[in-house]
Amino acid sequence: MFADSFCIKNNKFKVIFLTIFLLICSFAGCIGQESIENSSQTSDSTNTSVSEGVDNLDINYSVIEVLPPYDESESEWLKTDASNIAKIALKDNRARQLIQEGGTIMGVTYSCHPTSENYDGPGCAPALRIQSGNKIVDFLVDEEKEVVVETVTEINQNTSTV
Repeated sequence: MFADSFCIKNNKFKVIFLTIFLLICSFAGCIGQESIENSSQTSDSTNTSVSEGVDNLDINYSVIEVLPPYDESESEWLKTDASNIAKIALKDNRARQLIQEGGTIMGVTYSCHPTSENYDGPGCAPALRIQSGNKIVDFLVDEEKEVVVETVTEINQNTSTV
């Protein structure tokens, strides 16, 4: 009888332990490589997604334009020029990957995104706009720090009528 009672308690312990173990493993999976790669800076200000060489992309930076409705000659939001914004943005691996996969640089724009009340980053900034398939991605740049500070992605649904 003691052995039966011990086996029942032992089985309950195994079930509880297995349940706790599975819960911990499932929550640990929420913080994976994708969420780490989506940030261009870590908390210790080391830029982990930056690749220093942008020369091998074969991009003519002098033809990158400021997109309408903005005028580069009268822009208060652009401290340098469009080619500098592109060079900074293309140091980011995510931007480089889009270009390497066939994305097209549309130009530089002043891009804004929704923010919460306690958001401490920039709500708007100069950005390199890249189109890749049905998505358009703005890489918002901090010109002084020379890093991508945010991305904004717009996905266009291709609808065709027959």
